[in-house]
Amino acid sequence: MPIYKTIINAIKDDIAAGRLQPGQALPTEAQLGEAHNASRLTVRRALSDLREEGVIYTVRAEGSYVGPEDAPKIREPWPFEKLAATIAEGIKKGGYQPDEVLPSESEMIEQHGVAKKTARAAVALLREQGWVYTVPAIGTFVASRDKWPNTP
Repeated sequence: MPIYKTIINAIKDDIAAGRLQPGQALPTEAQLGEAHNASRLTVRRALSDLREEGVIYTVRAEGSYVGPEDAPKIREPWPFEKLAATIAEGIKKGGYQPDEVLPSESEMIEQHGVAKKTARAAVALLREQGWVYTVPAIGTFVASRDKWPNTP
């Protein structure tokens, strides 16, 4: 049996057995290739066939998910999402007060061991969610409590 069909069958078996749920992210192409001792091209062929059958769908720059497309996504948070959640938790617990400046980008990089891009994306997400606001050339500050997202 061709390797790409082995990959297809393995994914279908994982879905049937409940190890992969609708909306759950599949392993990356590299991980699938390593697990099945297959080239990236072979993995892509398998994923392409699964997409054509409607078993999975792919979101560019994110990965492939078990179908249907309207199922809520189940995946590990990206590093910037984890950092944003950590900072938001600190805000909720009073570690940062409204109108207090957040650590600078370079301090976040050092404190959390993340890349510059990750720190920037985390701050952008916090801003989008309403936790913080940024004053250009001054810094990023904790928003007033009435701007925070609804939290338990």
